Amino acid sequence: MTLRELIELLKQATDISEIDKHRDEIVALIPKVEIMIDFDQQNYSHQYDLWGHSLHTVVELPKDINDDMVYLAALIHDIGKPDCQIYDERDGKVNMHYYGHPARSAEITENEIIPNLLLRGENLSKDEQRRLLYYIEHHDDRVKLGTEHLIIHLNLGASISEFQTLMKLQVADAKAHILIPFIQRRIETCERLSGKYAEELYQEIQRLQQG
Repeated sequence: MTLRELIELLKQATDISEIDKHRDEIVALIPKVEIMIDFDQQNYSHQYDLWGHSLHTVVELPKDINDDMVYLAALIHDIGKPDCQIYDERDGKVNMHYYGHPARSAEITENEIIPNLLLRGENLSKDEQRRLLYYIEHHDDRVKLGTEHLIIHLNLGASISEFQTLMKLQVADAKAHILIPFIQRRIETCERLSGKYAEELYQEIQRLQQG
């Protein structure tokens, strides 16, 4: 399996079984993903192991996003979680936390996954690498309605389109959780920020900047 074949599989899949049946090929292409398989997240908002959560995130993405990198990001967005696991309890039960996992996932992607893919002869342009790392590093950002967080992301160098794509990834990620109230609120906020509302905010920012 090549990287482009993997991305096409991720884009077309409507059920996690369509991806999971290629598990061995995916591990051969990106060996680091093996750490996600059967990793019990032990967190009250998760019903799937880490691999299952990642596959559900992939299939929850819309199929018409005009950036292939978001599908690859969905697959590996939590790959840093095993390195960040911290013990805690909730109501007397184990409830692990994963503070800093987006940055760790981006670090693994930048320092291990991307170099290994390039060594295999896979083509990933500098801009594709930038977008992939952006989606992974910011997939768990807590955002609110209004201009504040859009301005932050624009200042990071993201385009309005990339910010909207990030919000679509956040929605897909949230839908791959147990849909408790704060997850539902995250979905509602990010859905608004993934569409026309974000464009209206962007126009407002431009008007303010023009004075």
